[in-house]
Amino acid sequence: MKMDKKQKKLKDARAEIEAVLKRYDIAGFVSLHGEDWGEVFWNIWPSYSILSGDFPSIRIKSKLAEYGGNSTKQQYDQVQTAQMIRHLALTTGNCAMQFLDLSNIIDAKVGAVHSDTDFIPDPSKMNPENH
Repeated sequence: MKMDKKQKKLKDARAEIEAVLKRYDIAGFVSLHGEDWGEVFWNIWPSYSILSGDFPSIRIKSKLAEYGGNSTKQQYDQVQTAQMIRHLALTTGNCAMQFLDLSNIIDAKVGAVHSDTDFIPDPSKMNPENH
């Protein structure tokens, strides 16, 4: 099935952004919008992450044996993962509420009506367990 050109533009942008996140070994949450299409994705699996899986089934993996007994490295990854998730939660949550307020104002001003019936889920391609 051939992909809509507007959707393809978002998929191409997503692939480039995912490559940047991987190249710099960083986490991120990204929401993109183009005409008629939206794309949202995240990477919560940089090298220091103790997370595996994806929503709604994320597991925490941090057994000392997986670190060859190196409790310093284990603790570092635990702290970094906790900081990563807290940062993503607070920043995306706060920004989302601002966008929601603005959306409600615009909807009221222009009489916009929205439908989620066209939603097409697209699980993250960054998670190695999804490959």
